[in-house]
Amino acid sequence: MSLKIDPTRWANKEEWEGTGVYVKAQFDDGTWGVVEISHLDKDSLLNWLKSTGGDNRIAENCVGILLGHGHLHESPPPNIN
Repeated sequence: MSLKIDPTRWANKEEWEGTGVYVKAQFDDGTWGVVEISHLDKDSLLNWLKSTGGDNRIAENCVGILLGHGHLHESPPPNIN
């Protein structure tokens, strides 16, 4: 799994810090570093959330919303009865 940072978030990293959850991710120039999950791009965040075998669309969308990416899944989850 290759995680990538969002260059816009990294340029304003002080605004996005605070999760305390760190991962190894690749910068635009190809170098690697340790960053908070809030600095990841949207696709990388979803890939990281699923990396341990999880599959919870509601929780994944909540994390995406809380970190300012919006919904990580385009389609709505199945009906909950």
